[in-house]
Amino acid sequence: MAMTPAVKNEISHLPVTRTCCRKAEVSAILRFAGGLHLVSGRIVIEAELDTGNAARRLKRDILEIFG
Repeated sequence: MAMTPAVKNEISHLPVTRTCCRKAEVSAILRFAGGLHLVSGRIVIEAELDTGNAARRLKRDILEIFG
């Protein structure tokens, strides 16, 4: 495994408990790996991530923080 995937995998397993830090992480991911779009009057969140674990973490954080 190359260094970059190993680091990404390790980071995706680190717990982030403070709400402010979780919001910052979600914002950074959406800024650099995705975005918000308006489709048929509804907001669609799109993100292209390298690992399934990172995608699941993003989804969980969005649901828990923003409902």
